[in-house]
Amino acid sequence: MRGYIGRMSIIYIQFFCAFALIATIFFVVLWLRKSQRDLQAVTLELERCKLTLEISEHVGRFGSWHMNAGTRVVRWSDYIFDMHERRHSLGHPPLENAIDYYHRADRLMAQSAVEKALKKGEDFEFRARIITEQGNEIPVLSRGTCQIDKDGSVLGVFGCFIDLSAPEDR
Repeated sequence: MRGYIGRMSIIYIQFFCAFALIATIFFVVLWLRKSQRDLQAVTLELERCKLTLEISEHVGRFGSWHMNAGTRVVRWSDYIFDMHERRHSLGHPPLENAIDYYHRADRLMAQSAVEKALKKGEDFEFRARIITEQGNEIPVLSRGTCQIDKDGSVLGVFGCFIDLSAPEDR
């Protein structure tokens, strides 16, 4: 009898463990499905915001950029690529290459503003001229604001260019 009760206890424990495992898997599957729906909703909202920004950039004749302080790579929006007449296949430029697009007379000012932003966390705004890949000169307003972590270190710089050329020059 004692052996029978022992075997029955083991069977009940195994049954309970199997039931608990099945219930856990069921709730994990439900949680994953909800998470997937939430992610899809966030992805759709992000795509909507991106499209809105792209339309706004073309209508407003401005473009946005972000520079990672660690890699010093400048990520351009599509409009910035268009403004610089740079092929997308060339990729996002490192900071030094992005600075080279400024008119020779404006490069030192632009480089100084960006270096102050990276070292001291100072925002900047200035007017300058860029020279496109096709050799066209475009007057721009450049603005940058620093992304700073909780320790006060600069993580990156967000910015924009505004095309200041007259409509007939575009």
